[in-house]
Amino acid sequence: MSRVREEARSPLGLTAIAPGLVTTAFVGLLALAAQAGAVVMAAAVLLIQLLLASAPSAPGVSRTPVRAPKVVPIAVAGLVAAVVTMWPSTAAGARGTTVMAGAMVESGTLAGIGLALPVLILLALIAQVRRPAPRTDVVTALGDVVTTGFVALLVTGWLAAAESPVGRAAVVVAAVVTVVALVADRARRARAVVQVWALAVCALVGIVMASWEGVNAVAGGVAAVAIAGSVMAGRKLGQWWRPLPPARWPMEVVAPIALAGPVVFVAALLWAGI
Repeated sequence: MSRVREEARSPLGLTAIAPGLVTTAFVGLLALAAQAGAVVMAAAVLLIQLLLASAPSAPGVSRTPVRAPKVVPIAVAGLVAAVVTMWPSTAAGARGTTVMAGAMVESGTLAGIGLALPVLILLALIAQVRRPAPRTDVVTALGDVVTTGFVALLVTGWLAAAESPVGRAAVVVAAVVTVVALVADRARRARAVVQVWALAVCALVGIVMASWEGVNAVAGGVAAVAIAGSVMAGRKLGQWWRPLPPARWPMEVVAPIALAGPVVFVAALLWAGI
């Protein structure tokens, strides 16, 4: 089948739209959702995760997509990560249990990702067990669900950043840095020069943010550059994911946001002076 015909089969027909534009739209959605509150932000994060869950499965031995149900495992794991991020007391144990002080978590942490990962793996295993025999390509199917789900869970970092002391401002600044990095990474001529200038702009944005909050300006600039670097790395991951757009476009859209998630959270803490 020709490349053109393969692209025409893309879900929702979004292959014709540059993935960078879709990523920019989702980043803008996150910035707006952060201003509306934690629940709205969690809903936006879950929407992005479900988009990645819609990605076609990896090809198996017969070169056809393996049976790897991803929507339910990723959706449930994403909900677990969001709940723990917003209400960390849910991970503290039942009434009457004793929790060491060093094990306590607070709102706006990445603990939810760690707790949601076993849920993702368990649900992926259950989905494979429920498959009718013969269960071919089980390892490939499990690997596809777990890998895709882990990338989806990283988006929770944006929710954790929104729950930090400077959450709303941090998400907006991170969104601006993400857009700058995406634009620079699409340069065709003098790409290295454009990327260097883009990183300089991102550093300036981070320095301004840090100065506004009265914290170390250098750390703020480095944090912004780290966000930009993770966005560029995510874009490379999305382009590498599959050979043709119909199978790779959800990852190409979401990976820059996902890989930036934990970095955005750490940057938010630095900008808050923590």
